[in-house]
Amino acid sequence: MNLQFWKHAAAVVVGGGLGSFLRFAVGAWVVHHHPAAKFPWATLGVNLVGCFLIGLIYGWVENRTMLGAPLRYFLVTGLLGGFTTFSAFGMETIYLLKRGESGMAWLYVIASVAGGLLLAWVGERVSVGILR
Repeated sequence: MNLQFWKHAAAVVVGGGLGSFLRFAVGAWVVHHHPAAKFPWATLGVNLVGCFLIGLIYGWVENRTMLGAPLRYFLVTGLLGGFTTFSAFGMETIYLLKRGESGMAWLYVIASVAGGLLLAWVGERVSVGILR
């Protein structure tokens, strides 16, 4: 692996740590200020903000070369990846739609949401069965 790989990897690690910390901080703030909330406002908030930010970043850099690879890795893969992976899901769906692949986009949305819910449920059931 060359030096460029390690520069990109370092950008991802630093951005990912910062993004994960920010997600934790948002969750802690919401729980502190709204301890009785039943709805997952913090997760919804970071997911929606992450989608907005990744859209801004990709829209801004789409036809520009001024944002170098290390900064892109820091912001998108690292920061937003640590903050939420839902942002990548949102942008990938937009790209499928922009390419005219609406059927594929809807399949991706349904598979991601339904599959995620199903696997979260299966994981929870497995852990209850094994741990209790």
